[in-house]
Amino acid sequence: MTKASVKEFVFGVMPDKTVVKGFELSAGDLAATVTAYGARIQKAIFDGSSVICGFDSLEAQMKDTTYQGSTVGRYANRISDGKFVLNGKEYTLACNEEARGEHLHGGYVGFSARVWEVAGTDVTEDSASVTLKLDAADGEEGYPGALTVYVRFTVSDNSIKLDYKAVSDKDTIINMTNHSYFNLSGIGNGSILNHKLTLNCDKYVPVNDRLIPYGTLADVTGTPFDFRMGKEIGQDIDKEDEQLAIAGGYDHCFVRENGTEKAEPEWLGSIESPISGIKMDILTTEGGMQMYTGNYLTDDNPFFGTIKQTKNGAVALECNRMPDSPNQKNFPSPVLRAGDEYRQITVYKFSKKA
Repeated sequence: MTKASVKEFVFGVMPDKTVVKGFELSAGDLAATVTAYGARIQKAIFDGSSVICGFDSLEAQMKDTTYQGSTVGRYANRISDGKFVLNGKEYTLACNEEARGEHLHGGYVGFSARVWEVAGTDVTEDSASVTLKLDAADGEEGYPGALTVYVRFTVSDNSIKLDYKAVSDKDTIINMTNHSYFNLSGIGNGSILNHKLTLNCDKYVPVNDRLIPYGTLADVTGTPFDFRMGKEIGQDIDKEDEQLAIAGGYDHCFVRENGTEKAEPEWLGSIESPISGIKMDILTTEGGMQMYTGNYLTDDNPFFGTIKQTKNGAVALECNRMPDSPNQKNFPSPVLRAGDEYRQITVYKFSKKA
């Protein structure tokens, strides 16, 4: 087995001359590259196959509008009308999803569009990691509280482990995720609709035509949203269903145990390509996962310079809290109290049939 390693390099230079570092983390049969712009997983190679979408240049990352591989925050997913109430005070956030009038993925300049500091690297015989840090000011994009965030990326045991920590000096809300898009057949090698997906989720979050939750959870039984026994992602995606029609496919939060968070990461599901035989297990402390089947993945910004973006060419599997939870009393609260630590761990573990 190849010894683990961390290779640091200059990924690019921002218009203001800030140098953006990149880090190739390798261990076993897996290598993942992380860039400080947006704390992004720029690519991942497992057993010779490229399994995460990304871009070869900083310029292409900056042009990206679909959050490829990025760390999303302060609040992932949507907040209705960009407003929420905390401690009796109403806060107004930037409504950067202008067509719908919603706040999406942290605003116009969320965590995905910031250059993160390098807090350190570490390598052992069988693991390689980099820790990135970001300071978000009080009032940034409308959020209360000066927030300090750390994300540690670790490659080991053919897994990518994401370990998030954050502390605020004021009460605030937080909901972070990684927005990687996967195609386990290899990026550019066909659709993800033939991938078999299994989810340990008995409920999902129905949404209105603005993709905002109604505030209830729906049972997946007897619906296209039931992946508990495993099925191809495309098996039911074209069925007549109001929720699928609203989103143009799947763009919904799947929920286990009513969204209860775990102290340690537990298995949430798995996805497998019939072409490559590569399987990815998903373990997380989060109670939900947003699945987006690339229904509008058509940006004129080729992956790795040559691979055209196509509808259903990749799937995002975002472990996080439920959308619009600051405004939904029936959902677990996203409030982070001043001085408390936010913590989330998600693991993407790869394997291949012999």
